[in-house]
Amino acid sequence: MKMLYEKPKAEDYVSLRLRSGMGNKDLERSRKAITNSLFTVSLYDKEKLIGFGRIVGDGGITYVVSDIMVDETYRRKGFADQIMKEINNYFEQNTFEDSYICLIANSPADLLYHKYQFEYLPPNKCGMLREQNRRR
Repeated sequence: MKMLYEKPKAEDYVSLRLRSGMGNKDLERSRKAITNSLFTVSLYDKEKLIGFGRIVGDGGITYVVSDIMVDETYRRKGFADQIMKEINNYFEQNTFEDSYICLIANSPADLLYHKYQFEYLPPNKCGMLREQNRRR
């Protein structure tokens, strides 16, 4: 296994999304998304992308953890934890006390995120998600 901090090819990203159960995404929009990421972690088994995670945001105040995924055939080997360790290291070195760091977790991945100081929102706050129906 090798861990790289360079951005993967969009084709590899989309393939991993499918192999990890995260679902398909448009190739050109995926290319743009990866290009605009602040930080990426890619795990490879030889030349095959088997794990990935990224941080998106403005690089000053707001950061969002996104696309933490591992190929289904490589699960339960600690790879998601390795990805989150690298993301956590980025936050420790590049964010501040007043930075806004968030994610939307799929269960049971929320258990992993607890290890990295992510907590459920307090009662006076709520998470929200906008449903986008318009297509370009």
